Amino acid sequence: MNRMIFPRQFQFYRVALLAFALCHVPGATALELTREMFQGRDFKASQGRAQFALHKFNLNAPMAKALNFGIDNLIKAHETVFFPKKISRNFNVRFRIFDTFEDYQTYSRLRYKKNVTKSILGYFSPGAREIVTWKQQPHLTWRLVPTLLHESCHAIMDEMYGQLPFWMIEGSADWFGEAPAWLLKGNGLRNDQHMRWIRLDELRRKNQLPRLQNYLLTKEYDDWDKMFKGNIGQGYDVGWSIFDFFIKADPKGQAMRFLGQVINDPKVQRARGRNGQMELEFARAINRRWQGGIPLLEKGWHTWISLRAVESRKALKKFQQDQRAKQQKR
Repeated sequence: MNRMIFPRQFQFYRVALLAFALCHVPGATALELTREMFQGRDFKASQGRAQFALHKFNLNAPMAKALNFGIDNLIKAHETVFFPKKISRNFNVRFRIFDTFEDYQTYSRLRYKKNVTKSILGYFSPGAREIVTWKQQPHLTWRLVPTLLHESCHAIMDEMYGQLPFWMIEGSADWFGEAPAWLLKGNGLRNDQHMRWIRLDELRRKNQLPRLQNYLLTKEYDDWDKMFKGNIGQGYDVGWSIFDFFIKADPKGQAMRFLGQVINDPKVQRARGRNGQMELEFARAINRRWQGGIPLLEKGWHTWISLRAVESRKALKKFQQDQRAKQQKR
């Protein structure tokens, strides 16, 4: 998209028109899009890198502290995996959180021309450098912090690289955003991860996992929509599992270092800004650098899914037994 510089007066009228439109959209809420919101000047600093713009959402101190703690650890993790890349001292992550879905929906439509549904838990806007989300449905409130950390990973990756292969952007954010052990104290996220491995293993057993070469070349959600017959969530699962394989399958960390080398490969980096070329160069770099190329990597990934699924089935069985035992004691 071409960048355009607007005179200050035109910028003011543009904000005023957007605010007027927001107040006159049929079915819109009372949300007011102010000049400060449009220009990103309504964020308040916290005790860390997180900044917040809150819209009737009650942010408590423990949550703010958890997010700052999480961001610091995510930065360290990204710098370890993608060495020698570093995050600047002045980097911060900006969260815009709405209390209601209607306000989240209205803001997204008028600010970004983005139609969100409740299945879109949140998103990161590189241009405005903000993460937009809402309180979440009552049965998914545990998802809010992982969602914010997932989107924080997009902000960190954007700061480090600006662009990466599509699957890597989503797969790494899923993995980094859900990896911290302190997030796994609740059963919701932990069991969700177990179910992911089981779902992936069922696809493996039915020979329904995509060929790794084809998956690595996907460059947008429409590609996942076609590849997974409308179930885009499987695209996230696959990317998350591939990233997990690189980070955790090798106790010596060689696979993790390999991933960093591929990302920083000069041919991969030179392909930035060329539609689909970065994904292609990334796949080529794996083929050149991984012993046995993508076919052997694919076998290793399938084996890893199988092993992780065995662990997950055991963990879920124990969780169910513990739950029954608690019920019997009551």
